[in-house]
Amino acid sequence: MTFSYFFYKTIGAFLTPPGIFVTVALFGALFFCPKSKKKGFPSFSFAFFFALFLYALSIPLTARFLLLPLEEPYPLEIDGREGKAPVVLVLAGGIWSSDGSGTEFAMSPETLQRFVAGASAARKIGASLLYSGGYPEKAAEGRIEEMVRRTAERIGFSGELLVEGRSRTTWENFLFSSEIIRERGFDEVILVTSGFHLRRSMNSASRFLWSVPVRPLSSGRLEGDGPFIATDLLPSPSGLRNTSLALRELAGIFAYNLFGSLKDR
Repeated sequence: MTFSYFFYKTIGAFLTPPGIFVTVALFGALFFCPKSKKKGFPSFSFAFFFALFLYALSIPLTARFLLLPLEEPYPLEIDGREGKAPVVLVLAGGIWSSDGSGTEFAMSPETLQRFVAGASAARKIGASLLYSGGYPEKAAEGRIEEMVRRTAERIGFSGELLVEGRSRTTWENFLFSSEIIRERGFDEVILVTSGFHLRRSMNSASRFLWSVPVRPLSSGRLEGDGPFIATDLLPSPSGLRNTSLALRELAGIFAYNLFGSLKDR
């Protein structure tokens, strides 16, 4: 990496969001610095630590540090089937209205990535494919099923496809999907979701599918484990987003474990 390229990236990083907010906060700290010495006003300290905090949240290095333990343990490929009647369970990650009238829906990029990975795994091992996820506030179950079957047709999946379109959370994904899995007599579950989401999902799976073997399959990772580069220290929208997702996921793991332990009492 040349110095001119790094300098160009640095200027852009600190003059566009979220880096521009770090820059403004630092200038605010410098502005309040003389006043704080005279009057004991704490604005300098607040502005400085706010800038430092936002900077730390926005750099890819922080996102990698938080995401690596969540994503690295889980495989990106599945070797083969271990049960006689396996099912690939895909957890949804969001949908959006594709026609403006709220009658036709499409998978978000994250959900589509998970669905494609799940369909590929199901095709590879000859398993059924179960999609789990809904949006009751906007889309009825029938609309969700239409979306899933339309997407399956577009990607060329022709195997058995089951749809659970009621769940709104990871907890409900397993609450409702476990009913289908037991009713259909599946004896193995391949769980597909984003890498950062798998630890919480596997914890939930152990509560609802304790009698069925569950194997994780990552549909993709937000951060790689490659070598450190200088731009990992520059604030970026993706850095802030990935750090936020990691913190949200860690909070979710804590909440699910707490909620689960309370329910077990």
